[in-house]
Amino acid sequence: MDTRINIAVIVGVVFVLAFAVTLTQYENQAVSQDAEFEISDELMTHWIEKYDPSQNTISVSGSATASSEPDTLIVVLGVDSEAKTANESLSQNSNSLNAVISSLTNSGISEDDIQTSNFRIYPLYDFSDSKDKQILIGYRVSNMLSIQTDKIDSAGNVIDIAVSSGANRVDNVSFQLSDEKSQKISDDLISNAILDATQKAEKALVPLKQQIVGVKSVIIHDNAMPFYDSPMRSSFAGMAMESSMKSAPIMSGDEEIRTDVSVVFYIAQK
Repeated sequence: MDTRINIAVIVGVVFVLAFAVTLTQYENQAVSQDAEFEISDELMTHWIEKYDPSQNTISVSGSATASSEPDTLIVVLGVDSEAKTANESLSQNSNSLNAVISSLTNSGISEDDIQTSNFRIYPLYDFSDSKDKQILIGYRVSNMLSIQTDKIDSAGNVIDIAVSSGANRVDNVSFQLSDEKSQKISDDLISNAILDATQKAEKALVPLKQQIVGVKSVIIHDNAMPFYDSPMRSSFAGMAMESSMKSAPIMSGDEEIRTDVSVVFYIAQK
């Protein structure tokens, strides 16, 4: 009986010692892991400065606008041709369009200012004889040019010359700022937009007895709102083109450039 009791006591002591050793190892491992992920003072300071909820801010938008006369004219025009075969239609179209290009360059428009904006060849069908059957009757070729020039007052003259030389479509006339001029105006407006945002913030803070003490962020948005003449789509087939388009009066308008900013200010009690 005493022997059994002694054996049980010995076994119990062994289990207790094993448990104590295991627990000690686990605690040491936890301490070691905590040490590995210890946050440096520098990182903690950065987080506090960036995410400190005690930092009060105000978000404000500001804007500035300016109007300027456009310095670029864009005219989209071209030739539509129809014939029984695609080759014949294409040949007619090419001859007419080459004559248009030649007349434009002779008038002082640079070849660099002329480019193809749209080219299409598609079949023509007759559906009149049968509702269930389409009859191929020919092909249409459409070749459109985009003429871009700094001769802003030459819109009417460009159209007159093109139509007189064989163009039978004028799709659009528009006026806009060149990229260089638009960018310069936008750059000049940034400071005015930020000043507008600052003034708005200061006015809003007066009744709150707060003041601006710093800037957290600035976002700049550029918006150009160009002025376009009404799009025009005209076909002159079968018309007295020279008399109908001679000295067409086409006038440009001002283009408005707008710059918007979003500013977040740090604020504090006065």
